[in-house]
Amino acid sequence: MALQKPYNINIRGQTLDAKDQIKITWQVSGDPSVAYQIRIYRNSNNALIHDTGKITSFAQSHTLPSNTIANGIEYKIQVTIWNQSGLSISSDNEIFQTSSRPIVTIDSIGTIPSPSYSFGATYYQAETIPLRSWVVYLYDSNKTKISQSSISIEPNIEYIFSNMKSGTSYYIEFQVTSAKGLVGTSGLVSFTVQYQQPDIKVNLTAENTDNAGMLISWNTIQIIGTTTKSPIFLDGTYIDLTNDTFSWSEGFSLSQDFTIKMWIKSFKSNVDLFVLKGINGNLSLQYWENDQKFHLIKEVYGFKSHYVSEPVVKGDTGFFVCLQQIFSDMNIFAEVIN
Repeated sequence: MALQKPYNINIRGQTLDAKDQIKITWQVSGDPSVAYQIRIYRNSNNALIHDTGKITSFAQSHTLPSNTIANGIEYKIQVTIWNQSGLSISSDNEIFQTSSRPIVTIDSIGTIPSPSYSFGATYYQAETIPLRSWVVYLYDSNKTKISQSSISIEPNIEYIFSNMKSGTSYYIEFQVTSAKGLVGTSGLVSFTVQYQQPDIKVNLTAENTDNAGMLISWNTIQIIGTTTKSPIFLDGTYIDLTNDTFSWSEGFSLSQDFTIKMWIKSFKSNVDLFVLKGINGNLSLQYWENDQKFHLIKEVYGFKSHYVSEPVVKGDTGFFVCLQQIFSDMNIFAEVIN
């Protein structure tokens, strides 16, 4: 057999983080290889950056220690092998590049006072390589994944998880991918959800009637909204929802038509402002800073719908917001109070 040049070098065309150990493999045909040498050059000027020297070994792999080469550079690699007769042959030069793995940092969370919360994160990459995409995962207290977002290419890394239970601990993880294809993770970050959630109480009585019938009667119950904290009133008219949520959770059903009108001011964006818990589903209202719209999220029997208002700019004034359900469909209207 004749000595054949090495081929199929595994890092060809790849983007690697030079801070990691880099395993290089290749294949050989023809005469068995008894020694090898790896040379790495800067592709722009052919400067020799790393040379292993001749290593006596039958191996067809070599691991570069971390930080052997630098990030943010395009390189080319050449593998030379020797046979038992001392003859040598070199591979073709193969191009690869290096880039720092992106870093994603989750914004401070603290204790979450509502079933829904907008989680945010920031992206950083040492060579200023832009963000390609991101995804976020929600885990339970046992670190079992229970929900996740779709893959997003939006530059703002924000996502709302809903239906989180009070008195429960969770973990959240953001993963980002740079335009070079490297993935960074925030790791699992723990947080706790704690909010007031009164029991639903409906006063029903039933009695048997003739012909195997049943008479059901009920008492009208006054339905009183609650806040997660002691309510703070502004000018005796408005409730301060800056760090609070107003909710109703007794005796409602979302199966009938209804209209809800509210006047609100001095509130926090991207969290639940208003929650309506029905026996068959939930409604929650939020104001999103990024698009300056009110968002109404409706979930009935496990089916979720999302409605938005026209843009309204948040300032020192308040808002009038109207929610309407007509034949199971929702309308949402918002305007600034002058």
